[in-house]
Amino acid sequence: MKLLWKKLALLLGLALLGWYLSQADLKSVWESMGKLGWLAPVALIPYFVVYLFDCLGWRFTFAKDLAASYWTLFRVRWSGEAMNNILPSAYIGGEALKIYLLKKHGVTGNAATSSAVVSKTAQTIAQVLYIVVASVAFMYVGGDNPGLRAGMMVVLTGGAIVVAGLLWIQQRGIFSTLLGITNLLRLKLAVVEKHREKIQEVDRTITGFYRDHRPRFFASVSSYFVGWLVDTLEIYLVAHLLGMPITLPQAIAVEAFTSVAKMMGMWVPGAIGVQESGIIMLGKLAGLPETLCIAYALLRRAREVIFVLVGWLLFYTEEASLKALKARPEVATPTNS
Repeated sequence: MKLLWKKLALLLGLALLGWYLSQADLKSVWESMGKLGWLAPVALIPYFVVYLFDCLGWRFTFAKDLAASYWTLFRVRWSGEAMNNILPSAYIGGEALKIYLLKKHGVTGNAATSSAVVSKTAQTIAQVLYIVVASVAFMYVGGDNPGLRAGMMVVLTGGAIVVAGLLWIQQRGIFSTLLGITNLLRLKLAVVEKHREKIQEVDRTITGFYRDHRPRFFASVSSYFVGWLVDTLEIYLVAHLLGMPITLPQAIAVEAFTSVAKMMGMWVPGAIGVQESGIIMLGKLAGLPETLCIAYALLRRAREVIFVLVGWLLFYTEEASLKALKARPEVATPTNS
């Protein structure tokens, strides 16, 4: 049944994208994209910088010094994000891969798992704050549109509730909360019962992090928030390279809510169709030319393919290097006789 819903969501996204493309002047789109020429790789720079800030945000969620360096974390995170962008697993698959690779690098399972939870919380809070800023930007670029303003006010209110709820759940213990719900519903899950002790240990590590390392958590949220802001530069840069410049408020409005559209398509492989349709619809609401919206949607998809390929290559090299390290025989240290 779940597979059927995934297929239906994919077909719906593709159908919506096909409808948008059928209404567009595709000749103008291809001509505008041709203007990039040798400058096309420049459009990849903002998202690479986003990865740098996101990795820094992740590093802050570790309470102690790691056996792994920043660049090791960077490679591991890129590998995990490559999986998240391909597999329709609600971003769980990529996080599991990060934990797996970190354990291979000597990080304890408890530290890797707790950092994954805290990191995702920090990233989500930063994203919600970014969307709140984008809501204000949307009200600015949307002009006198009562429906849009009302919708953005709902987003602002909902954002505040989400942030407060996430902080409350994390401080109480996310796994303890889930265990409490299962107990309330009288559900006895064999997997949960088998690993209950480890789950509670991770929960204690997470709550201890919030209690003892609060500055690091705020530093993580700040790093992720800067990453979201840098992400705005992608559409802003592409628009200027294509000769269709836009304002920063327009860029923030479109980019922030594109991430929301992508999350709505998390069960579709790569959010294909959902992401592109979202960009076109949001771009029109923000007053962007339709040609720019379609060109950016296609260029963004091309960028994601490139980053996914690099991520999978990094995963391959990580596995190969770790296997080689494990297989390497230990060299006996000579002793003085």
